Amino acid sequence: MSSLESLPAEILLEIANYLSSRSDVLQLSQVSTALYAKIIPALYADVDLHGAEQCERTLGMIAQFPQVARHVRKLTVHPEHELDPRPRDQYRAWDNAGVVSRCVMRAARNLDALVHFEWDGEDMLPDDRMWAELRARCPRLKHIGTTFGCFLPRPTSHLFQFDDLYGFALTLKDGFYAHSLHVPSRGGSGPPRKGPSPVPGLADADWFAEAESEPVFTRLWDMLALRCPALEALCIVGHSSEPSEAARLYSARWPNLKRLVLGALVWNTNAPGQPNAVPDFKDFLVAHPSIESLHLLGRPSSNQLDLSALDHEALPNLKEFSGSFAHLRMLVDRVPTPDAPAPAQNAHDANANTNPPTSGGETSLPKTLKRLCFPHAMHLRDLTPLTVSRVLMDLHALTSVKVTFAIQGGYDSNGILRTIAASCPHLLELDITCTAKPSFFLDAFANALRGLTRLRTLSLSLVRMPGEEPMHVGAARIALANPRLKFFTIAFIPAHHQSTPDAPAPPLERGAFELTCDTHGIPVCLHVAHWHSGPWPWMRMWSGAWPWTEMGARAWPFPRAADPFALAETGTGVADWFATVASALGVDTPRILLDSRAHALDTGFASTYLSWGGLLGYGGGYGYGKGGRSRGRGSVRRWVYDLRPSGHPDVPRKGVGELLVERSPAGEEARLMLFCLALLVLTVWALVSKAVREA
Repeated sequence: MSSLESLPAEILLEIANYLSSRSDVLQLSQVSTALYAKIIPALYADVDLHGAEQCERTLGMIAQFPQVARHVRKLTVHPEHELDPRPRDQYRAWDNAGVVSRCVMRAARNLDALVHFEWDGEDMLPDDRMWAELRARCPRLKHIGTTFGCFLPRPTSHLFQFDDLYGFALTLKDGFYAHSLHVPSRGGSGPPRKGPSPVPGLADADWFAEAESEPVFTRLWDMLALRCPALEALCIVGHSSEPSEAARLYSARWPNLKRLVLGALVWNTNAPGQPNAVPDFKDFLVAHPSIESLHLLGRPSSNQLDLSALDHEALPNLKEFSGSFAHLRMLVDRVPTPDAPAPAQNAHDANANTNPPTSGGETSLPKTLKRLCFPHAMHLRDLTPLTVSRVLMDLHALTSVKVTFAIQGGYDSNGILRTIAASCPHLLELDITCTAKPSFFLDAFANALRGLTRLRTLSLSLVRMPGEEPMHVGAARIALANPRLKFFTIAFIPAHHQSTPDAPAPPLERGAFELTCDTHGIPVCLHVAHWHSGPWPWMRMWSGAWPWTEMGARAWPFPRAADPFALAETGTGVADWFATVASALGVDTPRILLDSRAHALDTGFASTYLSWGGLLGYGGGYGYGKGGRSRGRGSVRRWVYDLRPSGHPDVPRKGVGELLVERSPAGEEARLMLFCLALLVLTVWALVSKAVREA
């Protein structure tokens, strides 16, 4: 341990950054006081708080201990979003925003290293003094985020007094749209207009009416456009498909803008058929060639964005794009506009091309775009593999794809997988989600994945096919088909869920797999972490109806009852079953079962659970010891799955005893076979005893 403590803090921080979960970093920091002092920056560099209780407790600690607060560089608070909902004092719920904002205000005096702050509230406004304290006490604060709900801040709010910001994020909540604050006549962000409305369904009178919330948005745009010239990241998203007017945004210019995230906005601010009186979104993109990350979220039913008219020289540095497949196709298929200056063509230029290009070869997008995300589910009935292939094959630099498909009945989903693998052979990261219906078997997916020889990480979510093999077996096929994979996840989601396709249902079963290879790149084993949303099948057999706690988590696989007889009744289920079998056979109940049942009544089922539970394997295999742990409405099991054949010389030979205690499916099957053998022996013994007595 002395050698570990003697390592420099920089090396220990690199080790901590390599760990996958925050809990592992916390356990490493608790090894010794010296390690804690060196690893504390990795623990508190990014603080994300949910719920009023957690916010009050953590922010109070930050305000009390400056030696901890000085390591906080990013702080995100969700005052009204509880990760673990519990009954709370309802009279305080309405003031969560005020309570938490005052806690932030008190902690701000110690947050001198804070660079990024984000407020993710709902409808209630935070105390305005919080923004004043953050602006005065945090000199390095350059990225802020906030939300607008049914209440808007005052025009004189300290929120609009920040200068020289590098990043700003605004999220429009449901209350913002419920009170029609996105309509120009109520909360428009631009000056009053004249002429017909460009927004379908919006009356002309509302378009040029005086906006009630105009002072608020005027102060916001003035702060961003006039006092933040070095802005690098801008995010404006909403929780509705109804477009919001943002004419002032399109008039602003930020030379260093690199990241742009926009939701449903009025893309064209000019009336149809009229000349461009004010800049629109396409003019904004042309004026910002520094944009490297563009995300177009939301799906407005009307007011569609037409990127095909965008200048073919726009977005020369785009590396990351999120939007619909139609948007991507428009960007790839851009051609020079007729009024654009064409190359010189005269009699001396005999090789001049008089025909405009028919593909996206004139744009720099195929050489720069590396990451691609389709945030909305794509219906395969509207797309064909040929259409997808034609667009993706032109993107030669693509290394990361995230896509969601809505599977339709009778469609060959394997075709789209083969298309992606053939069109993007240089992928390093792949994230695929298939919703609505069962799509394909894992072995078919593994075969389609063979063409992606450079793939390093994979995330797969799909509806389980009837007759599908166990998840870890399918994961082994994927690992053997693509041994260069380092880490991948598989999730089985429910079919025909009521949620929207863009927000897939919570998984029923999920596995995380880390592949280990030898020096020659041959797969050796998989480190498996298998999460299941419900009790494992053998646990249903053991306990019958499974008790769920009110907290949404099972900290113990039996009811949390104060009555010891209720606990004993659950714990002695197997003993009662043996007694019933013995009575049906006409023999006396074995003495050992009577002793076990009586001992369970005295000790609250502990002895019976440990004995028979250890035999069935769910004491450790289910996750209540080193093998795993309970997590939410489910449980986690961890084990190592060997990918080498049983006769391999490097595979250690295990005896029967090691197999019985092994935390793996093979060990569970061995324990179940032993249990069945014990039942057979007891039955034969009972029959023999009965025959001896009758003789």
